[in-house]
Amino acid sequence: MVRKVVFSGLMLLFTGILVVLTGCGKRGPKLADVSGKVTLDGQPLAKVIVTFVPIGGGVSSSGVTDEAGRFSLACSLGRGALVGQHRVYVQSQAAGPEDVVIPDEDPPDYRPDPYASLRAPPFVEKIPARYNTNTEVVREVRPGTNVIDLELTSRP
Repeated sequence: MVRKVVFSGLMLLFTGILVVLTGCGKRGPKLADVSGKVTLDGQPLAKVIVTFVPIGGGVSSSGVTDEAGRFSLACSLGRGALVGQHRVYVQSQAAGPEDVVIPDEDPPDYRPDPYASLRAPPFVEKIPARYNTNTEVVREVRPGTNVIDLELTSRP
């Protein structure tokens, strides 16, 4: 009888340990670090948005290039991109005022201009459509650290 109780106790302990060990660890989709450089006709592209969209579905990752064209990706799950094949989009951003000073309060004679946005110059995408709206770029993100340089050309 004592043997049965000891054996049952050991089995229960072993099962509990097994449950705890299998329950630990990182869950969810696997992310991998992705960084690189974007160039257009050999020149680095600054302040462009790089987006990796998983072909099989899932969370997209994006980043913005610095002055040297370097980027690193992040998504809502953390730093990096999902492991697998991705469609890659590269889009420029509309130029914004660099030295805008926003006052703490409006002057008493301030009147908003409802037509100001209509006078703004139209946005012209400087990157060919085959890299953004009609992207042809597909890259694979592998486990670990990925350096994915995007060498774009303005000619087809």
